[in-house]
Amino acid sequence: MRIPSFLILLSMLVVARGAERPNILFIMSDDHAAHALSCYGSKVNQTPNMDRLAKEGMRFANAFVTNSICTPSRATILTGKYSHLNGTPVFNRFDGAQQNVAKLLQAAGYHTGIVGKWHLGSDPTGFDRWIVLPGQGVYFDPAFLTSEGKFTVKGYVTDVTTDLGVQWLETRPKEKPFFLMLHHKAPHRAWEPDPKNRALFAQRTIPEPATLFDDYATRPAALPANQQIVARDLTRRDLKLDPPTDLMTPERNKWLNTKPDTVDITGPDGETKTLDGEALVHWKYQRYMQDYLACVQGVDDNIGRILDYLDKTGLAKNTIVIYTADNGFFLGDLGLFDKRFMYEPSLRVPLRV
Repeated sequence: MRIPSFLILLSMLVVARGAERPNILFIMSDDHAAHALSCYGSKVNQTPNMDRLAKEGMRFANAFVTNSICTPSRATILTGKYSHLNGTPVFNRFDGAQQNVAKLLQAAGYHTGIVGKWHLGSDPTGFDRWIVLPGQGVYFDPAFLTSEGKFTVKGYVTDVTTDLGVQWLETRPKEKPFFLMLHHKAPHRAWEPDPKNRALFAQRTIPEPATLFDDYATRPAALPANQQIVARDLTRRDLKLDPPTDLMTPERNKWLNTKPDTVDITGPDGETKTLDGEALVHWKYQRYMQDYLACVQGVDDNIGRILDYLDKTGLAKNTIVIYTADNGFFLGDLGLFDKRFMYEPSLRVPLRV
């Protein structure tokens, strides 16, 4: 199943139903690998609220994006068109004048909105109300843009996005069906979890993929030349290492953006040891995955919140809830993090309805 085709097809089907048109809640996270959900057989985490969607609805076993980069993928999901047709093949500005799924539903009498991550460069079109993060947004105390200006909310971005989504639902015109795109920033890099879930995963040991130490002997030439190898390309900022306290801001940022060849860690006995070689790769993988999965857990917690809200208000009876991601992600597969390459972990996404 190709995600862009699915969403446009759904809009056509619900419009054709006339008086019985359901509400549609489209929830999307950023960079959520399908193999980081328990309903897809995850060996690294449990996602009970996302699993609930699969249990009570449909789980698509093979759903794929057409372009495994955030901005182009979002453009294809909105328009149902390939990147060379919608004009957004890379991180360029999306042309909002073209047709999209929100405009189709708006024309059919739906009240439409988007809350959360947009990342398309232009203002949203086809939405009666929009509240979006500027650019990538930030994890803590995020700013949001609307048609009326900019505001900042104290708190953690996944929680705040859900709060704003609930507020949007509570203040919508009740005489119309609604279409709400609720887009989470998490678990995008730099993988900054909320304190509760950071603590939950801090001491966990995450199983390593069999290909974490892939030597790329049988891979295309572009793969070993990439800059997303766990062993080599995670920065001190990614690994949440503390810079020396005497550094000024420019030097501090330079230090954080450096890729370390050794790391000093303090064990439970208070002794400090230096990690390098394979021992450092094992440690880097654990730090990356602990933060990544903690961010995923925050999304799962908030999906539980929004599902509880739909149940409490009675909206669940006539609301289609969709969950997906804008692309897949490497979780140490082939020794990689990030996406972009045309391997299944990068292109395959979760899709539950």
